[in-house]
Amino acid sequence: MTRAELIRLEKEHEQARDFSAHVCPPCDGKSILPVSDDYDYLRRGFFKRLASFFAVAAFRFVGLFIGGYCRLKVEGKKNLRGVRGAILTSNHINNIDCVLIRRAVGRRKLKITVAEFNNRRGAFGGLLRSAGTVPIGKTLPAMRHLNAAITEFVRNDTLVLFYPEGSLWWCYEKPRPLIEGAFLSAAKNGVPVVPAFFTFRVRGTRRDGTPKKSFTLHIGEPIVPDPTAPLRDEAKRLAQLTWEFNVKTYEAAYGKPVEYE
Repeated sequence: MTRAELIRLEKEHEQARDFSAHVCPPCDGKSILPVSDDYDYLRRGFFKRLASFFAVAAFRFVGLFIGGYCRLKVEGKKNLRGVRGAILTSNHINNIDCVLIRRAVGRRKLKITVAEFNNRRGAFGGLLRSAGTVPIGKTLPAMRHLNAAITEFVRNDTLVLFYPEGSLWWCYEKPRPLIEGAFLSAAKNGVPVVPAFFTFRVRGTRRDGTPKKSFTLHIGEPIVPDPTAPLRDEAKRLAQLTWEFNVKTYEAAYGKPVEYE
């Protein structure tokens, strides 16, 4: 699918207020590795841990080049100081944005939640899993198993990245409504939400007429959950504050209010 087609589809879904639609087509069924109810999220075993060590190092190395190509700027990195285990959120605007986020968080441990259809078979899928991707299963036992793993991650000072908009929209600038799962996880585990939001700087036009953009990642202050509040109410509050951060960041970056077609 071309960039122009992606932009057209995004406008159509925006007009229909279908903000969680999958604009970029998911992988075909043959290439997907289904998530079992006992999926090994913790990557137990010496060889798996060794593979993870080298895969993370490789992604950090690749991030240097991709960050340079995208002319990545990071604002608010100081907000990560003192943050240990936490839920990190971001708008999902490119297939490689997780590489840029890994670069932005430095040497902190990072896990990246992905949809099951992004859990690939083969060597490439194995590399992604070693580098920290955490696929979300569809069954209730798989979800419970994932939640237990997230609890273990944040207890071990790991950032767990969620894309709470629910789908990838290529270089889409505006904030989209947020699904509450990430925020419920933060409330259950009593860890802060660190909101992050990508904005763009136009630096030219491609041959196909679409804009060539540079990336800026804005990292907000941690939003600490209230341990005395009901979980569902607290998840909604965390989601609302994250939404407000996204809107404020958009309006400051582009100098205009959020308006949808």
